[in-house]
Amino acid sequence: MNIQHGGNLDQAKKLFPEVTGSWLDLSTGINPYSYPFSSLDISLYEKLPSYSHEENLRQIAADYYGCKNKSCVALAPGTQILISLMPTVLNAKEVYVLYPTYEEYISSWWQAGVKVTRVVNFEDFETLCLQKNVVGVICNPNNPDGRKIDMARLESLIKKWSASGNHLILDEAYMDFSGQSMAYLLPSPGLLVLRSFGKTFGLAGLRVGFLLASPEIVQRIRYMLGLWPVNGPALHIAAEALQDGLWKIETEKKLRIQQKRLDAFLQSHSFNLVGGTLLFRLFYHRSANDIWKHLASHGIWVRKFDYNPNWLRFGLLYRQADWQRLEAVLLSIS
Repeated sequence: MNIQHGGNLDQAKKLFPEVTGSWLDLSTGINPYSYPFSSLDISLYEKLPSYSHEENLRQIAADYYGCKNKSCVALAPGTQILISLMPTVLNAKEVYVLYPTYEEYISSWWQAGVKVTRVVNFEDFETLCLQKNVVGVICNPNNPDGRKIDMARLESLIKKWSASGNHLILDEAYMDFSGQSMAYLLPSPGLLVLRSFGKTFGLAGLRVGFLLASPEIVQRIRYMLGLWPVNGPALHIAAEALQDGLWKIETEKKLRIQQKRLDAFLQSHSFNLVGGTLLFRLFYHRSANDIWKHLASHGIWVRKFDYNPNWLRFGLLYRQADWQRLEAVLLSIS
């Protein structure tokens, strides 16, 4: 499967070689306000990550995400590797994915030889747990449209899947500014929750992710990832960031301002809002592909979707110079 992702500026430069200046990358859902972590001691780069620092971050993550016990937390170098490992960890004859959503889930199971069925509405999804040996996948909030399922309804679904002896994977990569995690239900044997650190804290290059699941599944993942799954500097930065509640509160305020500004601006240019989160916004426009080409030819990279050519996803921006650049390029469309 050839899956397109945000942030692929190498592809942008290849497709639009006429762009010689800097690119404005609005194709991702990464927080533009990066966490201002403290300076790090050089020894963190010189030595192997310590077991005590890993255990410390596991407990901090357990408290932050609401599962309380670190036995329900596995550290990983980003969530992508966790997605790739799911077919190895969970034995399934068929996987049901609430769709449209993040395509890597479909790809990972398909490559493992497991039948994947796309389910387009939640009502149908609720009945599928009655089968044997199946896995469900839901991104909540969803990427790319921001769809969010009511907590009571989701809790009921999780309990049904667990009672049937099946597993439900919840990808909560964009939950930090959207509400409460379902991890409080752990150690429910049928629930697996994936959380992204880099998107929320604007530090995607650190490659830090978390799996929240039953102790048995967590232990299997930890064995698969082996020693030192996260580098020493990343362990320290993540531990500091997850405990900085004030930064999160202040950053959420700033994101809401930029989100409202982006919505109003694009709607004034005949875009219709489909949905989104505080880290990305999805819009409909009947000329979306032409607009995508025009933006890209001027060095502005946004996310388009092959399965819906009328959709464009924009990440948030905050620098005034970037706003002026986006405004000028959209105004130049004839």
